[in-house]
Amino acid sequence: MSLIIGLIGIVFAIGYAFLNEGKGGFQGYFSMPAFVLLMVGPPSIMMLSHSLTDLLTGIRILFSAQFNRQAKLHEEVIEVLTNAAKSARSDGLGVIIQYRDKAKYDLLRDGLALIVNDFKPEEIRNNLMARINLKQTRMQLASSLFENMSRLCPGVGMIGTLMGLIGMLSHMGDPAKIGSNMALAMITTLYGLGLGTIIYGPWAEKIALEAERSLEIDMLVVEGVLNIKGKKSSMHLKDLVKSYGAKDKDNKGGGAGASDKRGA
Repeated sequence: MSLIIGLIGIVFAIGYAFLNEGKGGFQGYFSMPAFVLLMVGPPSIMMLSHSLTDLLTGIRILFSAQFNRQAKLHEEVIEVLTNAAKSARSDGLGVIIQYRDKAKYDLLRDGLALIVNDFKPEEIRNNLMARINLKQTRMQLASSLFENMSRLCPGVGMIGTLMGLIGMLSHMGDPAKIGSNMALAMITTLYGLGLGTIIYGPWAEKIALEAERSLEIDMLVVEGVLNIKGKKSSMHLKDLVKSYGAKDKDNKGGGAGASDKRGA
């Protein structure tokens, strides 16, 4: 399905630019053929190697990042883990059911459910880590998609530039068409560089950073759930929370990457 969507988009983008390259669509810094070529072309090309899910995942991550959801999730995870640990030590693991039902974060809810169902610590860790690895893979694919689009945009812009130059040389006797084709030649290069450098590149970096922060929260969930399962002291959980909280602050300032966090 992604392959078909990609091929259709590529044909449409290039075809539209070809059919409209001599119609004088340039108004200042806007050219509809160039706009269509650069907005449709790179995403369609990436559909040849990535899935539509990767694109939608990236868009969802970018949208969530605008509302600072990672910080809210971090606070919720800490609160639930702290309260659940205290209750488990005083009232037993059966009380975890009420915290499982209240938890909004999927991984936290699943981890508490594993405790309720009396899974062994190693089984809990393996189960949760498998989910974390799958989630990280999806986020990395989304980041890779936007990063590759940032590299593609200048190349697609050059396609439009060559199309415009060819159209200009083909209508040397018509000054009006020479001007519109020259506009297409120049504006596609501008659009390609602008989209790749200002839009897609930063978006790819943003998704990668969100993946790192998500990994911090998920690893906190894993260690916190195992802490509750083992009925360890609240001091141990507090130290754990402080440790992951410090790492989260370091990441916001450009700290260690995801590979370091996996060993936490």
